[in-house]
Amino acid sequence: MTSFSDFVQKAKDDYARVEDELKAFEKKIQDAGDATDHWTKEQVAKLQSDLKEAQDKVTDFADRLHKEGEDAVTEVHDQAKSHWEALHAAVAAYREHLDKSIA
Repeated sequence: MTSFSDFVQKAKDDYARVEDELKAFEKKIQDAGDATDHWTKEQVAKLQSDLKEAQDKVTDFADRLHKEGEDAVTEVHDQAKSHWEALHAAVAAYREHLDKSIA
């Protein structure tokens, strides 16, 4: 398996974990009720949108990898990887914020 294929598989395997974490964030927000600030409530929806976009980029990359071969998709891989890494950083920052703001 190539490093590109490894990346695609790792990202696909990670979808459910990130989705589950976002659902747990939503539950924590619901449980906290009025103790949750406006930004925190809105941010979880943005993270869900970012996850969908990351999934779309990885799927597009996988499709192009299959059709065009590795030589043609380095730039697409780099974009998909960058977006996926940014999503993980945003989720981690949000988790930290949520943990601090909702005890």
